[in-house]
Amino acid sequence: MRRPPLVLLDLDGTLVDRQRAFEDWARSFLDGVGAGPGDLDWLVEADRGGYRPRAELAAEIRRRLRPEVTAEELHEHLCLGVVEGISAYPGIIPALQSLRGIGAELVLVTNGTVVQQTAKLERTGLGRLLDRVVISEAAGVAKPDPRIFARAVDGMEARGETWMIGDHPTADIEGGRAAGFSTGWVSHGRPWPHPWKPTLSAPTTAELLQALVSGARGPVSGPL
Repeated sequence: MRRPPLVLLDLDGTLVDRQRAFEDWARSFLDGVGAGPGDLDWLVEADRGGYRPRAELAAEIRRRLRPEVTAEELHEHLCLGVVEGISAYPGIIPALQSLRGIGAELVLVTNGTVVQQTAKLERTGLGRLLDRVVISEAAGVAKPDPRIFARAVDGMEARGETWMIGDHPTADIEGGRAAGFSTGWVSHGRPWPHPWKPTLSAPTTAELLQALVSGARGPVSGPL
């Protein structure tokens, strides 16, 4: 009988649609400051999918758009304004419930601040489905550093296969692979950028997690 897996999960771009939430926030913010054509594309690019430090992005916005807010106010607006529009991807909660139904333990491993990432979990209700939450700010180390993965699995019960599930090829998949885990890549329709391949891949997180429940390996659907 297959032993239940230990599943490490990324948050932004994997469980929650952070990109859509940021773009919605950006449109509202830019409308409020009277931004011009091209500013939305610029801001989305400058955000770097959320990987740009918020203080650095806030400084760039102030230099370009001259909004009538302080740097501190803009930084807070960036961090918490995006959370107001955050939602879990379709099918995520049932998929996590299915994993728990087969006895899997679920650990969130996310880069970011404690305040912002915790707020996302509370808003979406995802926190109640997780056995442990590891946030880079609190851990003092960020993905893909192997120490954050070690922190995530430390003290967890001996289980079956350990997986890292995420959408970022480097932070999630390379990091998980280097830690010795099986890996599940959420492609969102993107081509895989390396000659080696993750253990499992799918266009959406829900598809990938359901495949994990069934014990599938390799691409679920669509090309790598």
